[in-house]
Amino acid sequence: MAIRTVAAVLGLLALGVGGASGRTLTTPTTTVQVQVMGGGFVSGGGQIACGNGSTNCYATFVTTGDVTLTATEEGVWAFASWSGCDVSDSDEQDCVVHLDGSQDEVTANFTTSTNPGDAGLTVNNTSDSGSDGGNVSGGAIDCDTSDQSCAWDHIVIDSTVTLVETPDNGFTFEGWGGPCSGATKSCSVQISADTTVNAAFAKSASTFALTVSVTGNGVVAGSGISCTSAGGSTCSADEPSGSTVSLTAQPGSGASFNGWGGACAGESLSCSVTMSSAKSVTASFSGASPNPPAANFPLGVSVTGDGTVTGGGINCGSGATTCTVNQTAGTTVTLAAAPDSGATFEQWGGACTGTATTCSVTMNAAKSVTATFTSSTPGSISLSVTVTGPGSVSGGGIRCGNAGNTCTAKETEDSTVTLTAAPAANATFTGWDGACSGSDATCTVTMDGSKSVSAAFRSTSRTNAGTGNVKRLQIRGRAVVRKTSTGYRVTLRFVTPRRGIAHVRALLAGRLQTALSFTVAPGRATVGPFPVVRPGFYVFELALGLQRLRWTACLGRCGTAAHAGPFVLVRGPAKAIDAGALWSVTVRFHSSMPSAARLRIMRSGRLARDVRFAPSAGSVTSGPFLLSPGTYQLRLTATDAYGRVRKLTWYALLP
Repeated sequence: MAIRTVAAVLGLLALGVGGASGRTLTTPTTTVQVQVMGGGFVSGGGQIACGNGSTNCYATFVTTGDVTLTATEEGVWAFASWSGCDVSDSDEQDCVVHLDGSQDEVTANFTTSTNPGDAGLTVNNTSDSGSDGGNVSGGAIDCDTSDQSCAWDHIVIDSTVTLVETPDNGFTFEGWGGPCSGATKSCSVQISADTTVNAAFAKSASTFALTVSVTGNGVVAGSGISCTSAGGSTCSADEPSGSTVSLTAQPGSGASFNGWGGACAGESLSCSVTMSSAKSVTASFSGASPNPPAANFPLGVSVTGDGTVTGGGINCGSGATTCTVNQTAGTTVTLAAAPDSGATFEQWGGACTGTATTCSVTMNAAKSVTATFTSSTPGSISLSVTVTGPGSVSGGGIRCGNAGNTCTAKETEDSTVTLTAAPAANATFTGWDGACSGSDATCTVTMDGSKSVSAAFRSTSRTNAGTGNVKRLQIRGRAVVRKTSTGYRVTLRFVTPRRGIAHVRALLAGRLQTALSFTVAPGRATVGPFPVVRPGFYVFELALGLQRLRWTACLGRCGTAAHAGPFVLVRGPAKAIDAGALWSVTVRFHSSMPSAARLRIMRSGRLARDVRFAPSAGSVTSGPFLLSPGTYQLRLTATDAYGRVRKLTWYALLP
């Protein structure tokens, strides 16, 4: 039969969503809050590690695509069901959450044949004002300052409950009390008995100035702000301390929005600013002109000592980790150095000089800045401890793991600190890493500099000789990553139902970086730590027979924090050829970066083909695919080496 191209089909294939103009897609901010009912464990997205003593149960993702959460059975606890997932399969114990800018609360339910009993959780929410202040929520808790739904009864013992605080406008969150501490956004508590959590809000005693600067053809509006590139009095407003201000960018006719700067970041048309201090925001638009928009240059800050540097989106030091932000070329960024209580700011270095607490940097190239503070206590050195699995570490000022949350302490310079690892019931200590090594229960650290230590524990409620009800490979926690002088070391933990040879591959943008094979026995197994040299966003694949596991992990800086050029997909032409009983379909696109790609071909809402490949930068052709007549949607998802996700879609009607 003669082969002919059908023009009508090509017209339909040219339609699509995402990336049609060649601009980088917006990156929504999605929060994921996890509740674990029972003694199981949930992990995923490189940030969530919740349950069975682990309390990383709240995460913010500034990207698109999906996050897959995996439920892992622990001890006597068997996985039962999910709730709050966008896609879930109880048989597979996976939960998929779409990263679409929403706030998601996901619950994993575990059961046991023995009754562990239950307990209650009560929240005391206080404020210095009558009925205003803020809200604490999570699970059955929806507790306003005016006392609404502040008790949750009949929680299964060993459950991990996550609470999130949200101040009212004009109020600030003063901090947690009870088993929670600090003033972080969330608090996760393992419920072993009746528990009371305190949360305090206070009315702001002052206002801070919010200043907006606009370049190009557009308007930024919100909360008294209505600002264009012409400037004027409506480009600044006094906002209550602690309030949250929402700003919206609106491009003018024929213009497009390039992105935020200052206290805002990214390319979403909306931005929320928390007024904890005076804030400045920039917004850049480009019009329909032959000149491209200005480039961005990275600004990096390094902090030594006890203090924080802020400005231009930077919030670095004293536990804050936003230390690199791309800045619009030609702009001037003002950095402010704030010493911690009892500390002193000494001096700037790099692109800044002098001893004043503020410094202005003109971004006409990539710039780096150092800030040096004295220690809050003369002769004190920082000791940090990370605990993985059911156990705790104590010694010096450290009380970390199993509900202990003092994981960083100041120790006397040149002193020795003895750390002791104590496994929980039905668990064992597997070893130290970092400034400690080996598997002895104690380790002595000499504080001749800042030191970091990690301790790993594993449950022994199931022996390696038996697999119980395990019928398939199961992930047992997130990938454990440790930085070294030559790169990284990665450890993967899993459960296998049978003996065999396991094969591990480390993939960066779909390209093999490291591979190894080893023999495993039935039960719990660990591979690593194995070396990985290059930084980036990795997929670690483990295969045993026909079964597969996948972990994702960021080694170094990923997403918006990566030192890399923009990742852009531009849809190209497509072709459909009548090849007799079937159609031959080919799609083309252009990628600015090498990536790992997945093309899902959907027919009437059902998956017809699922193709994975690793396109290089430049023009890419995918196909041809032989398809039967019908209506199709071809969905392309590409992830670059820094974990940034972009999407394209084509449509086809094949008569």
